[in-house]
Amino acid sequence: MTGPQISLVTPSYNQGTFISQTIGSVLAQRGVECQYIVVDGGSSDGTSEVLDSFRGEIDVIISEPDRGQADALVKGFAYATAPIVGYLNSDDYLLPGALQLVLEHFERQPEVDAWYSHRIFVDEFDHLLRYWYLPPHSNYINLRWDFIPQETCFWRRTAMEAVGGIDRRLDFAMDYDLFVRMMRAGCRFRRLDDFLAVFREHDASKTVCHMETVGAREVNVVQQANRVSIHWYDRLVAAAFYSWLQLRSARLKRRLPLGPDAFIRRKA
Repeated sequence: MTGPQISLVTPSYNQGTFISQTIGSVLAQRGVECQYIVVDGGSSDGTSEVLDSFRGEIDVIISEPDRGQADALVKGFAYATAPIVGYLNSDDYLLPGALQLVLEHFERQPEVDAWYSHRIFVDEFDHLLRYWYLPPHSNYINLRWDFIPQETCFWRRTAMEAVGGIDRRLDFAMDYDLFVRMMRAGCRFRRLDDFLAVFREHDASKTVCHMETVGAREVNVVQQANRVSIHWYDRLVAAAFYSWLQLRSARLKRRLPLGPDAFIRRKA
């Protein structure tokens, strides 16, 4: 096969503390030709110096003011040439062997349009917080609630382009919006029974700061725009699902308390 097999975009803004680990986790992937694109919105915290240290290893670096994360993603995906794409935020990171495992699943099941995995949460010091040990994919659940771990999700570029790509008007729920439109268009999502990446929670992260305000508002906008109806009985299902998820994940944490290293089972 000629050309990259996977194109990965990292949007960045003032995450100089973590972005070196993010970039390193991508460049350390083996067995897959990855086109790596980093789009920085003109950070003022030392990010530019970190990016300079990786020049020659990152395929595309864009450093200029933008209108936020979604705008950065639109810019980055415009350079993507591989058939499989995804994005990794500048405070998250991939586990060794993740891209090879993803590519193997796409090759084995060509009818699938998007793969994602379970999720690992860590804090700013890489200490394990919790897991999401997810059940097999359900359109019913994931159309209504944002349970697809974006940092672990990869999809076919043609499927993304067919539904119009990232909506640059959104500031928080651009991943949920894209996945909902893809599911509505008939794209097939599957949950891969493994751990591909690590999601970081810290005081400055958007999830921590804006989930209950901007996040909740945008999720509601996405649901209305895509005619995703949520009735009283759906909320009972969501409560039961989340309780089950917490219980299953808590059991995993007790059994495997070591965090991300416990899941590095693949050869780097």
